[in-house]
Amino acid sequence: MTPIIRSLGLTFICLALLPAAQAAETFKVTQDLPEIAHVDLGAPGATHGDLMAFEAPFKTEDGKSGVMSGLITTVSIPIENSNDFLDRIGHIVMAFGGVDSLIVSGKSMYPSGQSEMDPNAAQVRAITGGTGRFIGARGQITTTRLDAGHYEHLIELVD
Repeated sequence: MTPIIRSLGLTFICLALLPAAQAAETFKVTQDLPEIAHVDLGAPGATHGDLMAFEAPFKTEDGKSGVMSGLITTVSIPIENSNDFLDRIGHIVMAFGGVDSLIVSGKSMYPSGQSEMDPNAAQVRAITGGTGRFIGARGQITTTRLDAGHYEHLIELVD
């Protein structure tokens, strides 16, 4: 057996034995209706670079409260008659009080002409960091808009 094949075989065995990332903590928060401010940049109407700034209170499953705030930037406009959704990139901070916060980033789809997500389509974004008890956090957040306009966020943190 050549040294290259032997090395590749050992590498494969080592990778196969590594545990996959496992959820270290999973919890839900329910967000109230957001207060949204629109910033129309560039040409009038929905165009690349338009911003939405928002803020909304939320509650954890154990009754604690916090505030979610963020900037949502339009990055893709649908071609006429092809797709009714805008792609937007969000940068969001979930402040749980004190120094405890999570940082959320990622792309999501919004119905064209709408400020809020489609209630029938869950969106998944990355948790890219945190502070306080969430220092070094990573994972994902799945956001679902409820019919009443509130949002449910499933937070999955990994080791």
